[in-house]
Parts: sequence; C-alpha cells; structure tokens
Amino acid sequence: HYKMKKKPCTNAVIFFVMDVSGSMSQDKKFLARSFFFLLYQFLRLKYETIDIVFISHDTEAHEVEEKDFFTKASTGGTRASSALVMANDIIEKRYHPNSWNIYLFQCSDGDNFSDDNQKFLDEASKIMNISQMYGYCEIEPDSTWTMSPGKLFQLLKPIQGGQLRLVRITRQDDVWPAFL
Repeated sequence: HYKMKKKPCTNAVIFFVMDVSGSMSQDKKFLARSFFFLLYQFLRLKYETIDIVFISHDTEAHEVEEKDFFTKASTGGTRASSALVMANDIIEKRYHPNSWNIYLFQCSDGDNFSDDNQKFLDEASKIMNISQMYGYCEIEPDSTWTMSPGKLFQLLKPIQGGQLRLVRITRQDDVWPAFL
C-alpha cells in the first residue's frame, strides 16, 4: 500500500514584462530597468533554482534574452495585452501552475490603445488566477502625474489586492520603496 504525501512546490518562474513602446522615454526606461535590475539581483542572490522569462512589448510582445531586455529599445504604440497573452501562453506550454510558483512583474507608463483595455483586463485576470503574485509598476517621471495615474493603473486599481499589487515610480528614489 502506498500513502500519498503532498510535497510543496519549490519551482518558481518569474516573468519580467516591460513596455518598450514609443511613449516609454529614456527616463521611463531607466526607472523600469532599475526596478527590474534590483529585483533580478535579489532573486539571483536569494534563490538557486528559478526561471526568469523576459518579455518586451509595444504593440507586439517578444520573449527576449536577458541582455536584450536590459538594453534594447523599441518604438510604436502599446497593446499591453500582447505581453500578458504571451505570458499566459508560455505558462500553458512550459510552466503548469500545479508544478510551478508563478510571479509576474510588469512595468509600463500606463499608455495603451483603448480598444485593448478589455483584453488587457481579461489577460490580467488569467494571470491573477494562476499566479502567486502579479505586480504592476507604473512609471512616470513627472511630478504632476501623481494626481493622475495612467490608464492601466486605473484599470487595475478596482481589482487590486489578493495576488495583484500596484506601485508607482516617479523618480529614482521610488524604486527601492516599491519593493516594500
């Protein structure tokens, strides 16, 4: 006779998702990359066995290598759902939620084509249903912005809590506190 014993899942995959569209200026990309760099260093120091998936997007999403994620730029409009569709597809094919702890961190300035907003919310909901955490970080180095968060932040704010965490970064001093 065999007695089944539950074993906790220790596999983890972390998705780094960054908006590299034309509205993401050099200053915004610097703040986003600073956030991801600190997160990356923490994860590599703390955990031995994790997978990190890098996704960059404008109107289309691309899985990229680490070096390209931290250095390459793009232009064009923004369809934020494209990155979440790609993440959900990768999860389905390579990281089944029964065997993997799933975390997704996304940095964007919040701009998005309005006809993509519902699809973005639908894909975000899928991520929240299967992940341990979905962190959305809105980047805007403009002091007046704090009164008016971007579109994606506004879309996600009503459903924040549970697996969804929202933060805003307006200057370099905001990067470290975003982790607290």
